[in-house]
Amino acid sequence: MSRRGNGLTADAYVPLADLTPQLADAMLSALREAGIAAYAAPAPGTTGGYLDVRLPEEPTDRLYADADARQAAEDILERRLPELRADYAASRDEDEIFAEIVAGFDLPAIDGETPWPAEENLDDGPEDTAGPALEDSGSERTATARVVKPASEDEEEHFVPPPPPPLPKADPMTRFAWIALLGGPVYLVLSVFLGWSVPSWAAFVAVAAFIGGFVALVLRMGDDPPDDDGAVV
Repeated sequence: MSRRGNGLTADAYVPLADLTPQLADAMLSALREAGIAAYAAPAPGTTGGYLDVRLPEEPTDRLYADADARQAAEDILERRLPELRADYAASRDEDEIFAEIVAGFDLPAIDGETPWPAEENLDDGPEDTAGPALEDSGSERTATARVVKPASEDEEEHFVPPPPPPLPKADPMTRFAWIALLGGPVYLVLSVFLGWSVPSWAAFVAVAAFIGGFVALVLRMGDDPPDDDGAVV
């Protein structure tokens, strides 16, 4: 554990506060000037419900002081800490401030506090304002945030696809081939289920119609010219 003292020693120490490393070093110097032994060490993490260790969100040191001079050390801490924090805030680098803002972006607000003015809060009412609403406060009028109503779906342009082309019409020969292909087997199946007496010539015609329709459809598959845009060699 990295431990930093102020050059003085004591028999026992008590914790005072958790501070940033910069503030902890400044407090070590202040306690040394008062003749109080103190040291600072990285603050340990807290243990969660599943025995998981949760480390602080930013580097933090725990300040310890002489147990016999605890009251004097607390008085010095209470008196000097506000000015040290003000000096530290004024001397911080802009990159550190930006990094802290980014790190706390997703943190929830404490007790509903927000870093922006109250007049910038948006109401949950209907968004039908055409301009900034004005609130009368005595003789002053404050402009609230303007909520722009989004364009309705009817006002937006939508792509309307063209109507699909009509289905191609089958020629009479193709229709006759389909009727012969399906009519023969359907007649034979119905005669079996309904108990009809099928003469031999009717059975022969049904089978011949099926075979003839099938052959006609197969032969007509090659009648259409091939869709080829290239040259025929």
